[in-house]
Amino acid sequence: MWFVLSIIGLMLAADAWWWWYADRAARKAELSKRWRVAIGIFMSLTLIGLVLLLAARIIRMEAMIMPEWAVKMVFIWHFLLLPLVFLPSLAGRIASAVRRVILPPRIEPLPEQAPISSRRAFLAQAMIIAPPVVTLAMTGQAAIDRDDFRVRKIDLPIPNLPPALDGLTIAHVADPHIGSFMSDAKFKAIIQRTNDLDADLVLHAGDLINHSLKDLPDGIEMLRAFRGRYGAYSCQGNHDLIDKPFIFERDTRRADVGMLLDAAPTLRIKGQNVQIMAPRWGGRTDDGLNKSVNRLLPLRDNNAFTILLAHHPHCFDAAANAGIPLTLCGHTHGGQIRLFGDLGFGPLMYRYWSGAYRRNDSTIVVSNGIGNWFPLRLNVPCEIIHLTLRHA
Repeated sequence: MWFVLSIIGLMLAADAWWWWYADRAARKAELSKRWRVAIGIFMSLTLIGLVLLLAARIIRMEAMIMPEWAVKMVFIWHFLLLPLVFLPSLAGRIASAVRRVILPPRIEPLPEQAPISSRRAFLAQAMIIAPPVVTLAMTGQAAIDRDDFRVRKIDLPIPNLPPALDGLTIAHVADPHIGSFMSDAKFKAIIQRTNDLDADLVLHAGDLINHSLKDLPDGIEMLRAFRGRYGAYSCQGNHDLIDKPFIFERDTRRADVGMLLDAAPTLRIKGQNVQIMAPRWGGRTDDGLNKSVNRLLPLRDNNAFTILLAHHPHCFDAAANAGIPLTLCGHTHGGQIRLFGDLGFGPLMYRYWSGAYRRNDSTIVVSNGIGNWFPLRLNVPCEIIHLTLRHA
């Protein structure tokens, strides 16, 4: 909780700093009063919104306190745009202060002798106006894309796949994050399109809810509605454990919706044993993730084709070392934002961030996820992955 409060405090301080900096720069750039008032209104809304979100988190009523577009605007500004304008502006002021201390003072001409050039004024005005305008544009784009997702079909060659399992289909669903950014229409569409795939297995890779247990009944409803010819199974993710982890585990167990917690059931599919192994959330460190996988290895059925269902994709290292042929993960959201190629948060933060990767005879498939904790995506669409395993 203290960590969260520290981050909120830092955001509020950054808000106050950029507001002061922008207003000061606006006056120097001779920006009209209407623009300064507009910037003031924007900053007031984002500051009030951040305080309301913090209060809502405490009383668990965020959906009732603010409209969805306002929540999206607060998220986009504070997590994306504010760091991009706060850090350079602060660095510039520090450099200017250091320069004044080190270098002798310059004799500046009187204002009437040195009017601001039109080009310089235009650049200064653009730097002040652009961040709020871009934030509003991104908020609009997030609203347009709110319910969009794709079904990505992948034919996946698997070394040493038992011939009987050639053509086995899996609906790979991850990261619904049921909560603030999940509409009723999208909730129903996820269930419908997953079941329309008529897959042999439906495997859900964690983060069923965004953070609040008040959304767990809807999450249980979603898992119960999934239909796989040979069953539907799920593992837990880090967001599932934010609000009283023991209640999440207790209620999903009682609901009997295929939530696997350090479990490894063996199924009989097309005359072949198939084992689904799923660890509890092992944390974000490689050591913790490796331990979570290694803890399951004594349960492994050596006569079965094994699928590891885990939330964090870095579990794949331990899985590959153990010779587990297929690992399915989520967690990354594809990085949420990718400019082009490998330029984005996904490649920056994860070794395996979207799609299929192979090490020796082991393969991992990482889903972009079907839901969002952050309301904006760019070049990494929400998705359900429809896998067809092929004998390689």
